[in-house]
Amino acid sequence: MTHLIAALDSFQGLAPTASDWRSILPEIVIAGLGVFALLQSIFLPSNARWLIPSVARVGLVFAAYLSIHAIQTPESNFSGLLFGGSNSWRLLFITCALLTSLIGSRFIKSSGADDAEYHHLLLLVTAAFMVLSQSNHVVSFFVALETATVGLYILVGFLRKSNASLEAGVKYLVAGGLSSALLLMGFVLLYGVAGMNQGVTDALSFDDIALGLTANPTSVLGLVGAALVICGVAFKIGSFPFHSWIPDVYQGAPTPTTALLATSSKAAGVVGLIILMQGPLLPILPQVSIVLTVLAAGSLLAGNLGALGSTQTKRALALSGVSHAGFILAALSTVTAESQFLYAHSIVILYLAAYCLATFATMGAVAAIPAESDDRRSLLDLRGLIRRSPSLTASLTLGIGSLAGIPPSLGFFTKLTVLIALIQAQAWGLLALSVVSVAVSIYYYFAIIREATLRTSADDKPATTNLPWATSALPLFLGLLTILGGILLTLVQLSLS
Repeated sequence: MTHLIAALDSFQGLAPTASDWRSILPEIVIAGLGVFALLQSIFLPSNARWLIPSVARVGLVFAAYLSIHAIQTPESNFSGLLFGGSNSWRLLFITCALLTSLIGSRFIKSSGADDAEYHHLLLLVTAAFMVLSQSNHVVSFFVALETATVGLYILVGFLRKSNASLEAGVKYLVAGGLSSALLLMGFVLLYGVAGMNQGVTDALSFDDIALGLTANPTSVLGLVGAALVICGVAFKIGSFPFHSWIPDVYQGAPTPTTALLATSSKAAGVVGLIILMQGPLLPILPQVSIVLTVLAAGSLLAGNLGALGSTQTKRALALSGVSHAGFILAALSTVTAESQFLYAHSIVILYLAAYCLATFATMGAVAAIPAESDDRRSLLDLRGLIRRSPSLTASLTLGIGSLAGIPPSLGFFTKLTVLIALIQAQAWGLLALSVVSVAVSIYYYFAIIREATLRTSADDKPATTNLPWATSALPLFLGLLTILGGILLTLVQLSLS
């Protein structure tokens, strides 16, 4: 009886407190909105279904407000499962979800798919990504990551009448299963290393895994486990050599989902890698840096060389995302000590913000351009776009210019900060490869702009693409933000120097 009472007291000590629930209030709001979207689809009449995306967007803005005013504390929540993470990641995921909803509603309706189901999955995936950014335990990390991944499987294959979408969903499912297996096997090995250390109370806690690697930094078991975990996360980032799924999946998925994969999913992989580097893998940072250098170099080469020969717009943008993953990994590869995290973290989140703005400006324009099939958007289809829709052409040009790193765009500023970080770290080989990759990327990026602006269509008819003003205004606004943001940050940098 005494043992039973002691067990109950221990269980009560693990029960969530009010402060625990308050710490994830934005995530609760977004997940609740996801459930509410399905309830609306049941009870709302057909002429009022426009409320579903509208309520979701208002809720996302409210969750962003809660995230901005949330109190950041270094204390752990839910008995160590979560920690007081950075609200910047929350805002990034919320922004990506909001932009996906804005560019996706018209696309989903025109495809004959269910808008309520799409927003339900979008909101749940976003909430899972936000929980992932605060994970401090193998259980919370893996459950949050896989919850989001399962939702993305469905979003990729969401167009049931499209064979390309269904095929992309199956390919993503198979490749995602492999990455999950690698990640889980890596955690199993790290669990074994942590369990061999005296005084460990929870071998699945990131803090205790770090203690285990500190006591056994050269353990083969630990190094192999760390390598497998990095490989599993590298799949989410879309880096070499786990990038082979990206061109097919990005091309077959609905264009709004492609934008979400390129931004939120990549950002989730990056924040997961940062959490692992600051937590369980902190004792072996020098070895992790070597692995990240190899992944970055491979991603820069594979992404840019693959995009050179692409004749499909979405496929070229997908492969260019691999090279952007290389830039992000290059910035993280400069971290060999805990004191360097703050600078690298600032570079990475700024780079991702610029990348997300440029990607949504580009994908928003691509989604708005009429096409016979969403999965077959050839570069030749862009010919004469400047006559059909000058606003979409401007959006595409500004977004592509930022992705290419053309001054004075925000993409230029962020790529420059990565190059400066490589110079400070004296990573001369990776620096040279990064500079060459920028030069190579300009060729295929400007091939897209050339087709839209300089080449005329076969019939040479200056027909106008009739689109709602909001459909073309949003990508243009995002494109202008990339320019204004780049100019503003450049002026700030000059005033500080």
